[in-house]
Amino acid sequence: MPAPGDQHSGNLANPFEEPQKRMTEYTAQQIATLQSRLEKQLGPEYISARAGPSGQKVHYIAAEKCIALANEVFGFNGWSSGIQNIQVDFVDEHPQTLKISLGLSVIVRVTLRDGTFHEDIGYGHIENCKGKAAAFEKAKKEGTTDALKRALRNFGNVLGNCIYDKDYLAKVTKLKPGPTKFDENKLHRHSDFAKKEEKEKEKEKEESLIKKEMADSLDDLLDADFDEMDFAINEEGHPDEIVLPPANNPSTTVPNQAINPQLKSAQNMQPPSRPMGRSVSAGNAGNMRGPQTPTQGAP
Repeated sequence: MPAPGDQHSGNLANPFEEPQKRMTEYTAQQIATLQSRLEKQLGPEYISARAGPSGQKVHYIAAEKCIALANEVFGFNGWSSGIQNIQVDFVDEHPQTLKISLGLSVIVRVTLRDGTFHEDIGYGHIENCKGKAAAFEKAKKEGTTDALKRALRNFGNVLGNCIYDKDYLAKVTKLKPGPTKFDENKLHRHSDFAKKEEKEKEKEKEESLIKKEMADSLDDLLDADFDEMDFAINEEGHPDEIVLPPANNPSTTVPNQAINPQLKSAQNMQPPSRPMGRSVSAGNAGNMRGPQTPTQGAP
């Protein structure tokens, strides 16, 4: 049991205070690395501008760029943010048009994983909105975003504190940022709409390897067979040229072909200059005989 007066000492934890959340402590090297990152000033591509009062330009850092910078510096799991308080300053309703005008303030705390935190206030307002729900939605979102950016800038220049330096702002706004390049490969696409170029390339690569292996094995097989075979190619002549044997070669005669000896003898006996008569047909031309002369002294 605590003794009287112990509540005034710093040894006892206050039960009404939230315990400080600490995941891990930063090492000296990590602290030095974070410090060097936070001290850098932003380039012109991070700074946006809009029209302000009296025709002047108001420079600011967009919320998405500020969150991306925090993830880059601290890591996606190295920081967190939380709303500490929301206070509505005024809500007015027009008696005739029933339009809503309101303003509210939001306090946001940004905590790092070692327990270090910064918090700041942001403000959101809307004029002549048609409904209360839309008015509160717009004002709360605006106030929360404003408070988050203001809390992050307390960590260093790279998170937005540099734009409050007018000398730096006057110089950096003269620089022209290069055009941003849109990279389609960085898009997270649904599996049904994602390009299958990589899968197709891998498939084509596998098919080409399989075809190459099959071709190599076939070449090896054919080479081995051709080495053992003798095609008996005549190297003296052209392979497409054909030489006919001589006419008096008995091997060239067709064995199944029969020659009529009477027709052959008749053709040899017939004089070549004598024409064939009309009455003689081609069928009995082989049976014709030459003219006979009578023999003297015959009876």
